[in-house]
Amino acid sequence: MAQAQTPLTAEKNRLARLEQSLENRSVVLEDIENELLSYEYKLEQAQKSLDELRLEYEASRQELNQANRAHESSSNSDTERRLKKAKHAFAMAERGVDSRSRRLDFIKENHQQLQQKLVEEKQAVVDAKAKISAQQDKISAMVEDMLAKAEASERRAAMAKAAAVTEKPKPPKIRAQVEPPKREEPAKEEVTIKREIDGELLEYVKRETARLNDLLADEEGNDRKTFNNLEMRPIGGERVPFEFLGENQYRLVTTVESGRQTYKINTWKFRRTIPAEDDGARYVFIFDARRLSRPRLVMYPEYVLAELN
Repeated sequence: MAQAQTPLTAEKNRLARLEQSLENRSVVLEDIENELLSYEYKLEQAQKSLDELRLEYEASRQELNQANRAHESSSNSDTERRLKKAKHAFAMAERGVDSRSRRLDFIKENHQQLQQKLVEEKQAVVDAKAKISAQQDKISAMVEDMLAKAEASERRAAMAKAAAVTEKPKPPKIRAQVEPPKREEPAKEEVTIKREIDGELLEYVKRETARLNDLLADEEGNDRKTFNNLEMRPIGGERVPFEFLGENQYRLVTTVESGRQTYKINTWKFRRTIPAEDDGARYVFIFDARRLSRPRLVMYPEYVLAELN
């Protein structure tokens, strides 16, 4: 449970959440771009393989025709063996062309889906940036309004003070000093509010937990460790060890500090925004080391996991 926020603090936390969402979307966008590069290579290789097999198919078809003619014109054991061999080679080439055509269609379909996802994710990044800009403007307007009200209050106080000085003071009336009865101050109750979980953050956590579960579902998966000792160190903080999960996935849970943070894992550095309301909260960190040229770091508040059940 978090303490009640001032309106300005609440808006600043919304801004931090939007920045966090943009960072998450940027990671997803980078993943899609990398996957597209991989599929473009697969597409090129699949097309090349199919073209080569089509040449083999055409050669085997011509050989089959020649073997048929030779056997029809002069049937003997040699022409029969040649015809049988030609039929087998043609059937294999035909199956190969069919198989590789279907593989090429499958890769093309996935490639198109990724291209569509890339367009959608790029638009989501644009929308997120627009929301951040609008939220920044809203906060600036609130701050300006608060400053204007403070200045107006100071002017009123100064005018009231000046007016009090010019007034002729009246002689005080003598009264019997009666001590007022003591009033007991009511006990201050700590005001709490239910922590609101951003819908986009919830969807992000759902996607990432599903992705991790799918990776680790294979019982015969890769259990070979890339790192025997993998640690994360927030800049200025203590080192925290990761737990190896399999499939080059590493996990840890630790408390975080609010603000713009830099997390160092080996030689890699990742910058993330932690909202003020998450100061001291426990975060889940997942380090994906399958592609060491560009590893990815997934992180989210641990309390969001309770919403998945």
